[in-house]
Amino acid sequence: MEGILTRPMKRPMNQSDSIVGDESGSLSLLIISLFFITLVLSFAIIDISGALVAKRQLINIGEAAISRAAHNIDLPRYYAGDWKSSGVSTSGMSPQGENYLVPIDCLVASRSLESEIASSMLHGSEVHIESFTCDGDVIHATISSEIAPTLALPILQGSVMNRLLTITATISASNEIRAS
Repeated sequence: MEGILTRPMKRPMNQSDSIVGDESGSLSLLIISLFFITLVLSFAIIDISGALVAKRQLINIGEAAISRAAHNIDLPRYYAGDWKSSGVSTSGMSPQGENYLVPIDCLVASRSLESEIASSMLHGSEVHIESFTCDGDVIHATISSEIAPTLALPILQGSVMNRLLTITATISASNEIRAS
């Protein structure tokens, strides 16, 4: 009789107690939810890093093209000595003499930039020149391209994560020389 009295008595359960009080499966639901959140965040991080790499590649394409365009010298202005002073050296070192910008032939530079950009591709997409300005000494350009996201998943069709990304870069160039 003693063993029977020391055991706690169970109270009778009704149907609502069995549904509310049953915690079986709650850990599985939590793990599945956290896995899903981690998976979505991983996709987002991969797409963001892919866009950053594409931006750096677009800047590289633009710098190569605008450097080539800036080497188109306006010979009549160059030989006439019509140079604009640029002041301090862009290299950061103290100049021995005054620095000047070599005059640029804007029309030829524009054609050169267009030719270089037209032959460039970013992730299989064309690169476009959005704007181009040349004041005769410095060239400025904005280029862009639309690329697909790194991870294009069929289940996200039509969502923000599957749309084309527009990548833009603003670049500029000049030719600086130091007169001794």
